[in-house]
Amino acid sequence: MKQSVKLILLVVLLAAVLCGAYFGYRVLSPKLQPEADTGATQQTAGALTDDAADPSAQPAETAADFSVVDRDGNTVKLSEKFGKPIVLNFWASWCGPCKSELPAFDAAAKAHADDVEFLMVNLTDGYQETQADVDTFLAENGYTFPVYYDLTQQAAAAYGVYSIPLTVFIAADGTVVRQHTGVMSETQLTAGIDALLH
Repeated sequence: MKQSVKLILLVVLLAAVLCGAYFGYRVLSPKLQPEADTGATQQTAGALTDDAADPSAQPAETAADFSVVDRDGNTVKLSEKFGKPIVLNFWASWCGPCKSELPAFDAAAKAHADDVEFLMVNLTDGYQETQADVDTFLAENGYTFPVYYDLTQQAAAAYGVYSIPLTVFIAADGTVVRQHTGVMSETQLTAGIDALLH
């Protein structure tokens, strides 16, 4: 008798686990995207268009604001950078596709230091990525672009970041011009910057 009760409980428990896994998969799978250039438009607050879309066909929206921390520990808001074109990039040092595009971003940040703000926002969760990890990575590679740490994931949440790298081009007036999910080539990055400046 006791064994049959245990068997019934085991079957019920297994059924509950399978149901939970099924519904968890149904809820989470649409939110997870591979680290690849899918070309898909992300519909996020402050991020309207992908490279393939015609920005003139979309109403201009002000970029979603957020706060991050700079390398000196100061809190910086995106909206404080309005007044100058902005290239906003979400990345992490453990992300292979991110690492492949960083040399182009570093060169562009140097070339446009006077006319474009670069916000290289690192997804610093404290576990998979720490500030010490990022600082070491930057020093080893000689990168000098401006780095900001998203310690509270406020920036990632504002832009619905589920896949990196993600780059958003923001006009001087704070409106989103375009965004690009996945690796950007040097040519694509240059075209995005040119669109901001002309």
